[in-house]
Amino acid sequence: MNIFQLVWRNSFRKKTRFSLTCISVMIAFFLFSILAGINHALTSNVSSNNQYRLLTSHKISLARSLPINYQQKISAIAGVDSVSYASWFGGYFKDETNQLAVLAVDHNSYFEMFDEYDIAKSQLEQWKNTRTGLVVGQAIANKYGWTIGDKVPLSSSIWMNRDGVFTWQFTVSAIYQSADNTHDEKQIFFQHAYFDKGRAYARNTVSWFTPKVAEQADIDEVSQQIDTLFANSNGATRTTTEQIFIKERVQQFVDMAMVIKVVVIAVFFTLLLIVCNTMVQSNRERLNESAMMKALGFSSRFLIAQVYLESFFLLALGALLGCVFAQLCLVYVSHLFADFLPGIAIDNGHYFNVILLVFLAATLCSLLPALTLKRLTISTTLGAKA
Repeated sequence: MNIFQLVWRNSFRKKTRFSLTCISVMIAFFLFSILAGINHALTSNVSSNNQYRLLTSHKISLARSLPINYQQKISAIAGVDSVSYASWFGGYFKDETNQLAVLAVDHNSYFEMFDEYDIAKSQLEQWKNTRTGLVVGQAIANKYGWTIGDKVPLSSSIWMNRDGVFTWQFTVSAIYQSADNTHDEKQIFFQHAYFDKGRAYARNTVSWFTPKVAEQADIDEVSQQIDTLFANSNGATRTTTEQIFIKERVQQFVDMAMVIKVVVIAVFFTLLLIVCNTMVQSNRERLNESAMMKALGFSSRFLIAQVYLESFFLLALGALLGCVFAQLCLVYVSHLFADFLPGIAIDNGHYFNVILLVFLAATLCSLLPALTLKRLTISTTLGAKA
């Protein structure tokens, strides 16, 4: 019988204890992986296009609007290639429970700058030529059964139109898809010109601007120049990169980086306590067997390797199950929070960290049993039994 057969049989000798310990390890790695997936959305590298896009909003709050003529002033700053803008509409379909992420955007520049949205050219041109046109995500179109040409009423809890009602009439002109998991298909866009002309108040203002910086320009310097330009105006600005903006928006609710660190420490400490206790107890129950194996010629190194492999097998199985369940759960979570935090997924580097954690934990959990086996004497152990 080789060492792997011994490890397999010894691991399942106490099935209940093994199962409960494995479930504990699985839960720990499940939580670790879930938070790592959320953290990935906050720290994932932006694409080659996104890293040159900034976001300029009101210095006090994103809810406060900026004059639309800031677009020309920002465009005149050295290092700025182009500037687009958008306003939050806050829409819903038929019932307030059907909340939608609806944006009014500059139809002349928005999708040229945000080319991660895959829209057929003919549909994009149709949208630009349709004053009440909508660009709808594929997921939303599938959910409500919308097709090109459908008349769709969308209501807003914020913006009243010039007719004194909060329901606006639109026509589906284009449907977009997203090829990656960092951009969801649950957004809706319509022309800012239609929005600005139709709303009852706050005309000629926008929620934020999106300047695109030239590749050779210094992003920090351009951001500072934009904010300095409007520092003494009633609409002072704050300019950041898109990624920083997303991180700050989420961290208003929770500091995810700190949560991840705390969970990693808690997971590692819990694993050591649980698995160490299991391995020490298992080793104590088999002291006589270990002494007998020594008497038959098995070395202390062989017995220690056996204990280490048992620890590793227990940790690896629990970690594998935890990561699998976390991956399945994040598929649902990523869709649920796609509007709020796109890009929720487990990065490949996380699995490397899990492997390192399993190896390290298995080593530490085997130390006490290893010392016991190293000091084990055949005569004392078997003699005490006799």
